Amino acid sequence: DGEEMISVYDKKEDCCGCTACEHICPTNAIKMTPDEEGFVYPVIDQELCIDCGKCRKVCPFQNEIDVEKRLDNPLVYAVKQKDEKIRMESTSGGVYTAISNLTLDKAGSIYGVKFDENFKVIHSKANNSYERDKFRGSKYIQSDLKDTFVKIQNELRRGQDVLFTGTGCQVAGLRKFLVDTKTDIDRLITNDIICHGTPSPLLWDDYLRFVQKKNKLTSYTFRYKEKGWHGYNVRAEFQNGKSRTNSSDLKIYANLFSSNLALRPSCYNCKFANLNRPSDIMIGDFWGIEKTMPEIDDNKGISLVLINTDKGKIVFDKIKENLEVWESNTRDCLQPNLIEPTKKPPKRDQFWQDYYQKGFEYVAK
Repeated sequence: DGEEMISVYDKKEDCCGCTACEHICPTNAIKMTPDEEGFVYPVIDQELCIDCGKCRKVCPFQNEIDVEKRLDNPLVYAVKQKDEKIRMESTSGGVYTAISNLTLDKAGSIYGVKFDENFKVIHSKANNSYERDKFRGSKYIQSDLKDTFVKIQNELRRGQDVLFTGTGCQVAGLRKFLVDTKTDIDRLITNDIICHGTPSPLLWDDYLRFVQKKNKLTSYTFRYKEKGWHGYNVRAEFQNGKSRTNSSDLKIYANLFSSNLALRPSCYNCKFANLNRPSDIMIGDFWGIEKTMPEIDDNKGISLVLINTDKGKIVFDKIKENLEVWESNTRDCLQPNLIEPTKKPPKRDQFWQDYYQKGFEYVAK
C-alpha cells in the first residue's frame, strides 16, 4: 500500500546502538541487528509497529538528556588508590574499584563490561568483587548490551541499588529509557568513561580468529601496566602457557582502533564528547598529568574523575578515604574527546572497501 517504512533514525550517524528504543517498544517490534560493518542498529518489524513514536522520543542522540541535580560546573579530581595492588590491576588510578565497592557494600548490583569466555565484549552483572574485577581494564570494542536496560529497570523497581558503567551514549540511553518508563532512579548511580569511539565488533572477531590461529587465548589486556601506564601495551596469554606483549600481530587491533578508521559512524558525531556528561561520575585516564602535576605522575596510573551531580558528589565523599585525591580543573584535564568527537578520517570508506574486497589480513597489514 505504498506506506513509508518507519525507522528509528534518519541516518546512521544518529544512532549509537544503545538499545533504549528496542526495550521501550510496546510491541517488541525492534531488534538490534548488525549491519555490514558489524555495528548493531534497530530494525523495525513493520508488521508489529503501531507507529507510537516512543522509539524516537527515547533516543539519546535525537533528544536532550535531562540530568537531575546537575552541578553548575563539574568538580575535577586527579585520583589514585592508596592500595598499590588495586592500582596496578586497574587501567589508570583504580577509582572504579572504589566506586563499585560502595554499591557492593550495600548488596547492590553492578553492571559493567567484560570479556565473555570467547573474548566477546559484553555488558554483564556482578554482585561480588570477583565478578566485578572482570569489569576493570579498558576494552576498545562496542559492548553487547543485550537486555541490560530492562534488568536494571527491574532491579530499581525492586528497590535495589545499581551502578551502571558504560560509554556516554550508553549512560544517556539508559537514563532516557528509565525516565521515559517512569522508573525511579534514586538508587541508580551512573558512571561513564571518556570514550574515543568504539570500533567494530566484527573486526574484533576477525582479529580474535587471527591471533588464535595457533593457540587459544586465556587472557587479554589492552593496557598492560608492568611497562608503565602511558600508551597501549597489549598483552595476551595463551593456552600453551606462553604470553606476548606488544608483538606486531597483537598490536593490529590497537592500531586499527587508534587509526579511527573503523569507529561507529555515530562516534564521529558524538553528542557526549564534551564536559556536559550524562552521568553522575565520569572516569578516565588523567592524560596530561605529567604536565600539570608532574610530581604525582609515577607512571603507574592516575584516574581523572569528573563529578557531575549531587549524587556523584555524595558517592565521591564516601570513597575519598581510600584514595589519594588532588583537586584539578576543567582546563588542566582537557583531552581531545572532552572537547569534540574524534574526526572521521577521509580514508574510512576506502578502508571498508578494502576490507570487503580483500579481507581482514589485508587491512591489518
